[in-house]
Amino acid sequence: MAALHRRGRSRGQGLVEFALVLPVFMAILIGMVDLGRAVWANNNVGNAAREAARFAVVHGGSCKDFSGSCSTSTYCPVGPPGPKTAVPTSSTFCPYPSPSKTAVRNIATGFLVAGGTGVTVTVCYGTSCSGDTDTSGANNLRGTAVTVVVTSQVPMILASLLGHSTINVSGTSTMLVNH
Repeated sequence: MAALHRRGRSRGQGLVEFALVLPVFMAILIGMVDLGRAVWANNNVGNAAREAARFAVVHGGSCKDFSGSCSTSTYCPVGPPGPKTAVPTSSTFCPYPSPSKTAVRNIATGFLVAGGTGVTVTVCYGTSCSGDTDTSGANNLRGTAVTVVVTSQVPMILASLLGHSTINVSGTSTMLVNH
């Protein structure tokens, strides 16, 4: 009879323990998912910056004023524009003029996978950049540095419960114009 009485008192103990552990377990699980999404988004914006900078350096080297109007004194880039980019205006000397900053931005946003909001892309030609402002006297000729910075806001599930709805991730790539 004593064993039966003891068993009745511990009835529901598993349910109480489950109710105490479940919120902690769910918070850890959601936190791991959020962390994984943040790392993935950071990798994604880094890849977008790298691809946009690569596009800029491969298609650079013509039209010093970035306007697309070519003359015989400038030389042309190798190959056509990249994916999701409109072909710039052509001339007899330059069938594929160098990309505008808009074309480079389009490449960066084209490589981003959905999931981030507030995407900004800055493109700068020269060595000491401040946002989208080119270094004084910078051009897109061979040897000029091109810096592309892509930033995005990633919505977070667990952080929104604590008052922070998004985190910022950023990717930067600097390359030299090769053509």
